[in-house]
Amino acid sequence: MGVATVLAFLVSGCGGASGTHEGIVLFDDGTPVRSGSVEFRSLADGSRYASRIATDGSFALTDQDGEMGCPPGEFEVVVVQIVLTEDLAAEAHEHGRTVPRRYADYYTSGLRITIPEQSDSPVRVTLETSDL
Repeated sequence: MGVATVLAFLVSGCGGASGTHEGIVLFDDGTPVRSGSVEFRSLADGSRYASRIATDGSFALTDQDGEMGCPPGEFEVVVVQIVLTEDLAAEAHEHGRTVPRRYADYYTSGLRITIPEQSDSPVRVTLETSDL
């Protein structure tokens, strides 16, 4: 089911009239980030667009008012993952691979994304596995 959702994102794209930008967060080996949130901050005006990350790595950005969409432009990106595992047995952890802490801060993430005027494909955020 999760693979079908990812394929749907890759086939359908996100360049609709509403300006909605959907995407996926992956490690550079192709493994999806299975939990957390992603936030884009505009380099032009500081506006922010965020989403929770689904278990297949997919996301759909909304603005601070909860409206779907993200305008074209240049963005800094953070991926935040808070994993509460202290009361769980190791086999009960379902958060997937842990995202390195550096990706949770705009000063250290190093992630930049350009959303073009006419976008017909999902936004792809890739995290380096060498950081793991």
